[in-house]
Amino acid sequence: MTPTHIPVLTDEVINALNLKANGIYIDSTLGEGGHTHQILESTDMPISVIGFEIDSSAIKSAAKALANYSSQVTIVNASYIDIRKEIIKLGLNTVNGVVFDLGLSSLQLASSDRGFSFRSEAPLDMRFDQAQEIDAWQVVNKSNEQELHDILKYLGEEPYARRISRSIIKSRPVNTTSQLAKLIVQSSGRRIGKIHPATRSFQAIRMKVNDEVNNIRKGLDEAMSVLPIGGRLVVISYHSIEDRIVKKYMAEASIDCICEPKIIECVCNHKAYLKTINKKVIKPKSKEIDINPRSRSARLRVAQKLIDQTTEKKDLEPGG
Repeated sequence: MTPTHIPVLTDEVINALNLKANGIYIDSTLGEGGHTHQILESTDMPISVIGFEIDSSAIKSAAKALANYSSQVTIVNASYIDIRKEIIKLGLNTVNGVVFDLGLSSLQLASSDRGFSFRSEAPLDMRFDQAQEIDAWQVVNKSNEQELHDILKYLGEEPYARRISRSIIKSRPVNTTSQLAKLIVQSSGRRIGKIHPATRSFQAIRMKVNDEVNNIRKGLDEAMSVLPIGGRLVVISYHSIEDRIVKKYMAEASIDCICEPKIIECVCNHKAYLKTINKKVIKPKSKEIDINPRSRSARLRVAQKLIDQTTEKKDLEPGG
């Protein structure tokens, strides 16, 4: 069975992973199994993939889509912030590459009861992990005006954050996606066009619900902890906030000193442990965008591990 979700930049991801015979790779955002399916289909070499996914609905879809590769795939119902703990449970210490495909899947957007989309009537939910307590209703209805403003401004880069947050406060309780979307349209004064006025606000609330900014950083650290020297880190992001986190992470990991410019002599003892593979961010070609319009905002960054950070830290300890 082929996944219904169309994965983005698949050729570029496969090339970036630099697949090796008997290699083990992590798809840290398995979703419906799109990237994993394409990775396994691209080679006759014996390789295996460990897929991490916290969305139980996505796991069911992925298991069906990857049924023909069941001997090569292990699905782990866990977040990518727990990569190291989970692969140790599997009896492993390292893997050859880790892929992140950040953001929403088609399944999540299409699920009418999950509250991710402003195009359908649904309860305010937006949780990736249905077991977690905090949801979009709580963020929208329990946050004060300043908290709402900051969420919309800094996680959604919404220019009308103040207007929208005030409107939400006056209209609470806000119980559904359509009610929230209507408030955003009215308070922002923008017309519904190619990009819906609620897009940035829904993104911001979703990111807050799922603590995405902190989790992306944690996930990248987790990936680095299980990569050997030469292992590849491959990350696809879809908006500027995600991409800035990834870009900054790779940039700092690729230089020997991260001291502030005003410090004349290095005191951080930082060692470059990553090498960026693509000097410029990789974007989808026009042909892919025509086939899959959702790919238009995708940005791919690739890096390769240079050193074992654990060893380096020990070497820097007094008496080491």
